[in-house]
Amino acid sequence: MPPSGSNPHDASAPLLEVFASYQGEGLFVGQPQTFLRLGGCPLRCRYCDTKHSWPVAAAGDESYVTPFQAILQVASAEWAQGPLPRPISVTGGEPLMWPDFLIGLASVAGERPLHLETAGHDLDALERVLPVYDHLSLDLKLADDLAPPVGGVDLPATAADWDALRPRQLNLATAHLKRGGTASIKLVVTKATSTHDSSAFEAILDDLERLGKELPLFLAPESPRDPRVAFDPDVLASMDGLVAAALERGLSPRVLPQMHRTLGVR
Repeated sequence: MPPSGSNPHDASAPLLEVFASYQGEGLFVGQPQTFLRLGGCPLRCRYCDTKHSWPVAAAGDESYVTPFQAILQVASAEWAQGPLPRPISVTGGEPLMWPDFLIGLASVAGERPLHLETAGHDLDALERVLPVYDHLSLDLKLADDLAPPVGGVDLPATAADWDALRPRQLNLATAHLKRGGTASIKLVVTKATSTHDSSAFEAILDDLERLGKELPLFLAPESPRDPRVAFDPDVLASMDGLVAAALERGLSPRVLPQMHRTLGVR
């Protein structure tokens, strides 16, 4: 990826869009937020609904902005909805590709709470960024839902790779809670991983039982692109077994589809 500046204020990242809407997922579902979408993602989730965000723009592309330039766009999007600032949800793509930018954004965001939506694949970047963010939405991955990653030899590619990452991911999330932040876990359930029991998710649930019982767990059935289309019946049928397995482990599962799709908003 193009290098970031050594000073977070001077760092830049490709900004794809800024818009005001309602949070459709997770712990803050329904909350008015401003969304800041960064470009670039090395992961290849088969269910991804923002594949246009995968490519990394070439260095010098006009999409690159500094944190200050980004916050000006955030303020403009907020003002179109009313005079009050909103929490900022930084999404992608994969925001952890741009840790210096993320840190710089925190220095110019003012009193706006900062939310980070990430797969947490880059543990060093996650550890650097989390202390200056308020909320972490950690999207845990199943290898069966992923095509091979792009852009680096050290990227997680197999179930064993993700299993090895997960304990530290969860340790960072629970440490964030202890600092006074908030954090939650998201698991997307797709047709490829849906079963009438929880077998595909056993390793993740076991790790959550051991390391992350205090983290709210959001089970997200893969949402149809068209809100008029029904959910896949196999995906819905798998929810009961998955919820039961989570409850047996003392977790706090909640089934929550993408509500912004239901509302017909971005």
